Amino acid sequence: MRYKLLLFISALLFPLLLGGCNFKDIDKRIFVISMGIDKLDDQKNNLRVSLKLAIPQGNPKEGTEQFDIIVEETKTVADAVRKAKSKVDKELDFGHMKVFLIGENMAHDDIYQIINWGVRRRDIQLITLLAIAKPTALDVQKVKPESERIPSNALILGLSKSGTESPYIVTEYLFDYQRRLEERGLDPILPIVKAEGDHFRIDQLALMKKHRIGIELSPNETKLYNLLTTKNLKTNLSGKMEENLYELNLESSRASYKINARPGEEPVLAYEIHIKATLEENESHENMTRPVLDTIEDATEKEINGQVERFLKRLQKHETDPIGFGLHYMSRRWDNVSEWEDWQKIYPRLTFKVSTHVRIHSAGTAH
Repeated sequence: MRYKLLLFISALLFPLLLGGCNFKDIDKRIFVISMGIDKLDDQKNNLRVSLKLAIPQGNPKEGTEQFDIIVEETKTVADAVRKAKSKVDKELDFGHMKVFLIGENMAHDDIYQIINWGVRRRDIQLITLLAIAKPTALDVQKVKPESERIPSNALILGLSKSGTESPYIVTEYLFDYQRRLEERGLDPILPIVKAEGDHFRIDQLALMKKHRIGIELSPNETKLYNLLTTKNLKTNLSGKMEENLYELNLESSRASYKINARPGEEPVLAYEIHIKATLEENESHENMTRPVLDTIEDATEKEINGQVERFLKRLQKHETDPIGFGLHYMSRRWDNVSEWEDWQKIYPRLTFKVSTHVRIHSAGTAH
């Protein structure tokens, strides 16, 4: 009898307990899938916050995707979210937010306030994808590709590379960006998403000087960054030999480096790049014999050496370190008091030496 009485009392108290912890049933919540923040010229309300809300459908395969975008202009992100709640009939849920877009104007100014807000919110996942949006975050939010069946899914698949595997896309998460902000010897990076009609274009990388854009890499420089930081990058390499163009398809790749900064010697950063590839396209009419492939290998090695050296010198010129050379240097030193100051003196004097080894193991199938 006492056991049944306890069960009865527990059943009565359970709704009260849920109400006390602000629990909302799923039918009383609406999910924010992506969020965008733009900087405005208005002195009073200088932030425009756009929230993309997913409207649930019976079957996403039917292609009846529906979403709503709530836009608020205020001084702070937190205030914009509070005001947005007055425009919907359900509780805003950020637990499924996968993409955080920062407008180009905001990225050129200062994004510390935005990152700080995102990290502090306990309901925003630290694996949220970060990107710079061109021309504005709201423009990118409005893009709906024909292939998309779930709101913002095309952007999520692209930025995370869980769908397409492009050598021009660099994935950056909220937790990693926060780490790069606070870490010495490793500068932040953000991919750039451009709205082009009904499609996205993600083929550039922005190197941040802590809280704002430092330089924007070209698509080819973005590919070089991926080649230096990603093992077995799936991409192509272009080249020219005797006025004939050719394309190599990478089967495997790896890159490593060493920093020689002994006292009394000029500091040198030596890169080793190893590539295995197949010949995918060729303008020449001659048979691809082993001696011909060897010649293409030599030409490709020289081309990559030159491109990577120019890329590293550009990073050095702009005093940015997205690969983490400084962190690598300090991790191998014991003088914790002066190692950072030592690196700041060494980096501008670094000489780069790149050695690439290309092996074409197949010329494809010719008929």
